[in-house]
Amino acid sequence: MEINSYCYHLAGMERMAYEHELQLPFCPDRYSLILILSGKGQIEIGRDSSSFCPRKLYWCGPGEEIAIRPALRQSVCLYRILFDIIRLPIDKAGKAEKDEPPVLAWGNRELTISDPGKSIRVAHDMHKILCKEASEAERSFFKAQSLFYELLDMIAISCSDESISSARMEDVVAYVRAHYADVLPRNRLASMAGVHPDHFSRLFRKTTGKGYVDFVTEIRISRAKERLLSTKEGLLEIARKVGYKDEFYFSRKFKQIVGTAPTVYLRKPKSIFSLACNYTAGLLVVGHVPPIGSVTPWIGQRYGNVLRSRPFKPIYWDTCDIRRLKEEARPDVIVCHDKQYDAEQLEMLREIAPTLSIPIKGMDWREQFMTVSELVCEAAKARHWLERYDAWIDATQQRLTRHIDPRATVLIVEVWADELMVFGDSYGRAGHIVYQSFGMSPPKSVKESVMAGAGYQYIGKEQLAEYDADYLFLIVHEDPASRRTADLLQKSEQWRTLKAVRDGRAYEFDGGMFYGYDPASTEAQLQQIENRLSDSSK
Repeated sequence: MEINSYCYHLAGMERMAYEHELQLPFCPDRYSLILILSGKGQIEIGRDSSSFCPRKLYWCGPGEEIAIRPALRQSVCLYRILFDIIRLPIDKAGKAEKDEPPVLAWGNRELTISDPGKSIRVAHDMHKILCKEASEAERSFFKAQSLFYELLDMIAISCSDESISSARMEDVVAYVRAHYADVLPRNRLASMAGVHPDHFSRLFRKTTGKGYVDFVTEIRISRAKERLLSTKEGLLEIARKVGYKDEFYFSRKFKQIVGTAPTVYLRKPKSIFSLACNYTAGLLVVGHVPPIGSVTPWIGQRYGNVLRSRPFKPIYWDTCDIRRLKEEARPDVIVCHDKQYDAEQLEMLREIAPTLSIPIKGMDWREQFMTVSELVCEAAKARHWLERYDAWIDATQQRLTRHIDPRATVLIVEVWADELMVFGDSYGRAGHIVYQSFGMSPPKSVKESVMAGAGYQYIGKEQLAEYDADYLFLIVHEDPASRRTADLLQKSEQWRTLKAVRDGRAYEFDGGMFYGYDPASTEAQLQQIENRLSDSSK
């Protein structure tokens, strides 16, 4: 039914004040509005229960019981407004028909009023008229009825604006996430949302599931965790960067939310969701199996027995459905690399847990390995692994330098499907081994256009001559498309004219193994490179 098919009739009003639990008088045929003037506690309407405080407004249908339970040492004062809803028009017998009223579309027991102060002023004026405290000129039933309609109109406008306010509130929440370290007065944010400050708090909780102050505090502490885990900053510096003036108040809030002091939190092992296969592999090398981890097929096979023996959910390659990730148990930390997700996706991850977006180019593979190892308190194991790796590199270099000119250049080309890519010293593909650990040089064009840029570059086979080198590593993935492209490339004139091909120094490697930029893949890559170069030098 349309709302104009009904008449809303003010039937009465009473002001109630008390200190103890109260069961409001039963009204089998009438609707009620309950407007809280003062006090806090619990209100029960039928089977619904919620906390109340001043300026809250609730509705109750015919025949529903209302119980008010004040909080300890609280006295409660409220208005109860009784009204009928009558269907129009009047029938032939002259009786108004009653029907299921549209008021039920209000839905939630607690009603939204954009200006609660005005609703109380209107209710005061209504009460004055009904209890004959108003002046003779103001004491009119029609005046009371018009005030009642004014109150209903405020409810209707607020309800119709709810969707608009909710949309604006999403923008406000995004603003708070971006400016969490700033001073954020509630009045200013309410103005941004286009609502009254009192209504803002309710709408913010409805949007986020949290109170405004708690929401800001949780974001600040979450960002503080990220800084604690990813930087060497002191507590004062971190406190100021996340919105607190001193480290003592920051430490108190941190302990209140996390349960431990920041320094204790830093030393505790973390439950990790590893969304980058390089970091999952690094964790596996130090003996830690994350509950969820991105793995390459090669890593999954290499550590298959270990992963099958633990509660582990694999994500293949460096992608995941963030929305489905929210359904999992909450980790302490999420790790990914900085090229995986855009700003919006990172914020979605941060809603799950503090997220470390590790720079894949800004940190070399050793630093990345140490970072994830420190998260699970296994830095000593990681350092021991790196010491063994360095000793192996030194021994390999001594053997190979007898046969290989240290000034020789190496080109790394990857075939994936129908594309050719040239790589520098990041993103795996053994670039970190030959260019960093062995100290060999890339061709000049790789140094200038690849390593100084994105770290990799797509090329056509006709461009290969521009990257000519003494040695060539061809990395081919196992899929049929990559195999066909590699076969065609190796039959082409462009391939045969390359210096490394003419001198017998072009080597093909497994794309699955050489994809990784992590300790496990690095170890396997080094072994293959050593074997191939040693064989060619005999």
